[in-house]
Amino acid sequence: MDRRVQIAEARSPDDLLAVRDLCEGFLSWLRERYAREMWLIDAYYAPEKWAATLDSLPEVHAPPRGEILLARLEGRPVGCVMMRPLDDRTCEMKRLFVRSDVRGTGAGRLLCEHLLRLSVERGYDVMRLDTGIYHDEAIGLYEALGFRMRDAYYDVPPRVAELLHFMETDLTPPVHGSEAARQTT
Repeated sequence: MDRRVQIAEARSPDDLLAVRDLCEGFLSWLRERYAREMWLIDAYYAPEKWAATLDSLPEVHAPPRGEILLARLEGRPVGCVMMRPLDDRTCEMKRLFVRSDVRGTGAGRLLCEHLLRLSVERGYDVMRLDTGIYHDEAIGLYEALGFRMRDAYYDVPPRVAELLHFMETDLTPPVHGSEAARQTT
């Protein structure tokens, strides 16, 4: 991992503008990766809906139950990831994206690890996410971080569900030895 990558909460107007720019880069990447399924991208990311989504990011992912993280490499914004609550004990990871010119630096892993730590600190027991079936690099990262496939956790049309993977990970620490015995008595 590149030690020059720094992760911080996105709070300032400049941070949020950088996140917005990264989200636009994510949409461009999706258009390339899912060129055969442009109907999905056009429906899921309709311009007016996407603009409203970008405008609402600071509220939807507001601390203390949510968060927006920004990765910088030598001061330049290069990646982001977000968290939002689904319920009191479950959160969702959203919009992990790292610019193509810095992939391989570990920025994506650092963003995810930082977000996982924050979610535990904020009292969540489970983190969920959805990702596209062609997000091969992200799927490998999620699996390495302990995420496992699961059924859809929100209503999604079958045609869309065919192009998505739903994943989750348990955030609670494993119970070992005498602790486990105490909990079962």
